[in-house]
Amino acid sequence: MAVLAAGAVGLANAIGDGLAAAAEARYNVRYEDALSRAVAHADEMEAMAREAMRLLAKLEAENARLYAACKQRQEVIDLLKKGRA
Repeated sequence: MAVLAAGAVGLANAIGDGLAAAAEARYNVRYEDALSRAVAHADEMEAMAREAMRLLAKLEAENARLYAACKQRQEVIDLLKKGRA
């Protein structure tokens, strides 16, 4: 009878260990999936940030050209005003 009880306890422990291992395996799978999604999202955000920086540099260059053109035009206007006075 003691052997049977010991066997039952051993079986219960083995089942408990198996359930714990299965739960840990499911957790690890979910963790790896979440990590993969996070890495993919970070890659997308990096690509988006790089594109934003490229567009910003392009806009800054265009702004500098427009500023120079406006300044040149204002200088001409100022010269024409001086000529009339």
